[in-house]
Amino acid sequence: MSSPPPSPWEHEKLLFVTPVVKDEDGRKLTRTMRRTHALQSLFDFYHAMVPTVPRGEGAFLYRGERVDGERTPEDYGMQDGDQIDFLLETKASMFVTLKVETKASMFVTLKVHDLVGRVFTRTMRRTDRLHDVIDFYVSMVPNDGNGRLVFRGWQISPENIPMDYEMKDDESIYIVFFPKSKPGQRCSCWKPPLSEQ
Repeated sequence: MSSPPPSPWEHEKLLFVTPVVKDEDGRKLTRTMRRTHALQSLFDFYHAMVPTVPRGEGAFLYRGERVDGERTPEDYGMQDGDQIDFLLETKASMFVTLKVETKASMFVTLKVHDLVGRVFTRTMRRTDRLHDVIDFYVSMVPNDGNGRLVFRGWQISPENIPMDYEMKDDESIYIVFFPKSKPGQRCSCWKPPLSEQ
């Protein structure tokens, strides 16, 4: 008995990696990126998501070694789920340390699926527009069609935010390309996997 042929995604999967940035406050931010893109884009993503941490301060460490932002995940041999630690650097001349509390619950990590079987992981603020998910997907997989978001079998508006739908970590959003329908209208042309029905 022969095994089924590999999906087109199996070959493309080798092009992407999903590292996790974890900081001292326990925040975990996850982002899928190309293995050949400079890690600086991941660092910029972290600073954009956690604006209380000044750019240029702190160190990103992988396996205990400082990470060079000009190098790529491929240079470091990173695999999906590998953790990069972010530590703020302290200076001996500092007398007072101010700490701004940011709750980890202000973020949500979503899995973005497409019809080919690709899965990308994206951490975002619960108050960011869901259109950012479409922009993120198109930056990874250029496409000329109009993307629609489907969550729990319903088309959702990209103008809304994750809080509007009470999205939780590791929930799936599907990006599909099909004829226009209105947000809140049941998507008859899309069937989510059995695990989500």
